[in-house]
Amino acid sequence: MSQTSTCELREEQRLNSQDKERKLRLSLETRVTEDVAVICCKGRIAYGMEAAALSGEIAELAPQTRRVVIDLSGVEMIDAAGLGGLVSVALTAQASQCSVKLAAPGNLIRQLLELTKLTSVFEIHPTLDAATVVSRGQAA
Repeated sequence: MSQTSTCELREEQRLNSQDKERKLRLSLETRVTEDVAVICCKGRIAYGMEAAALSGEIAELAPQTRRVVIDLSGVEMIDAAGLGGLVSVALTAQASQCSVKLAAPGNLIRQLLELTKLTSVFEIHPTLDAATVVSRGQAA
């Protein structure tokens, strides 16, 4: 293989890696229906802007609503900083007397939440509908 081909191959691998990174980043879609705010997460909750984005979203919502459901069905990966972000979410919500429930984590995410004992911090529900129904059933 010539030097040019090797460089082109490395550049192509780098670009493919960047494309994959873009696809895995966190996107948040928030909707408020009646008395429950739902944050749909897609991608990853990881160190840096992604973990901060989720914490920031809760910081804005918590004073305005008493019930938040975080839909994790679209989360592909969560790292230590992402777990720290979830702890931050719990503390921010608690300070505003806001309940936060987690919905529909995939098997690996659920296992990680269990392993780190975050199941004792958050109510975790198998589906978004189940979490929303339970949230609506709470007294204001």
